[in-house]
Amino acid sequence: MKITGVETLYFSARIYTADRNWLLVRIQTDEGLFGIGDASPLGNEIQTASLIEEWADKFLVGKDPLDTEAIWSEIYYNNNARGGRIETTALSGIDIALWDLKGKILNQPIYKLLGGAQRDKIRVYANGWYTVAADPKLNAEEARNTVDMGYTAMKFDPFAQNNYYNISLEEAQISEDRVAAVREAVGPNVDILVEVHAKFSTGTAISLGQRLEKYRPLWFEEPTSQENVAEMKAVRDRVNIPIATGERLYTKFPFYELVAADAVDVLQPDIANAGGITELKKIAAIAEARHVNMAPHNTCSPVGTMAECHLDLTMTNFLIQEYHAEFYTPHYFDAFDGFPRQVDGYLTVPDTPGLGLTINEEVLAQHGYDPTATARAGTSRRI
Repeated sequence: MKITGVETLYFSARIYTADRNWLLVRIQTDEGLFGIGDASPLGNEIQTASLIEEWADKFLVGKDPLDTEAIWSEIYYNNNARGGRIETTALSGIDIALWDLKGKILNQPIYKLLGGAQRDKIRVYANGWYTVAADPKLNAEEARNTVDMGYTAMKFDPFAQNNYYNISLEEAQISEDRVAAVREAVGPNVDILVEVHAKFSTGTAISLGQRLEKYRPLWFEEPTSQENVAEMKAVRDRVNIPIATGERLYTKFPFYELVAADAVDVLQPDIANAGGITELKKIAAIAEARHVNMAPHNTCSPVGTMAECHLDLTMTNFLIQEYHAEFYTPHYFDAFDGFPRQVDGYLTVPDTPGLGLTINEEVLAQHGYDPTATARAGTSRRI
């Protein structure tokens, strides 16, 4: 079997706080089978699609689709731009599509090809459930509604909009009030995950983290920018909350630096941006060597989400999976048959070949590229 062509498709939906465009990759073969991948940068989709189309003849057409590792290495090491968001996102989408295709060729779900499931279901946490910069009472009400949906964990950014790098005493207090209200609303046994979106200086992040320790967050996410490992370590050394980061990092190399420096407790690579299934498997192994947890970041389409779920089943050090799906406009679930809903805060992955998804071409055609989508809640430091 040989690869004969590569096609890019668009899919869009709206979530509570943002519009999303997703870029999908379809790799075709001479025997009629195809694989689908997610190459969504949440901005710069057209540039990413152009790059994938450029790579099709150069790296893919005529190749054996089972050679996932060899194809990944050839694309990565034969390009001058290594590790940036657009290039690595393009590579991620290709890699996911190849793994989907491999599963279909071998008639196995991807998790079987990765070594088999180490759990029978995947714990997920809700995101997209809350109003940004809301009155604490509103966030508390929204949190109770989220628990009523079955979730046992939820993430939110309590730090509002009018701060960057530093925060006023008034804003710091209302931010703490939001966390306190949510904790009181959900009780002691539901996990709260605090998102920071990489906005603050080291000193500000330490001060805020120490204020929030008494509410027992599962983690403190991106308290400082991803560029400086020493800053992240300084926060981890001074704040008694597990530190999570990684959604803005690409390929295994920066994740190694974080782990080697003991700067992080939870790694959050995004499978659609950090290198696909091939690379996240390696990032998980690096983390496992220092007993660091994995909790993949996810603002993906159903394709990227399912790719992460297959990997989640197989990781020894898996902690929890981000899950926005039930907060998108309803056609998110209509676009792909086989995509699961959470039940009591968990997902069950189907055992059908590849990713286990079937494309609904009509829904994708109805909800293609949205030129008005900003995706600012997924990519911007300023919330």
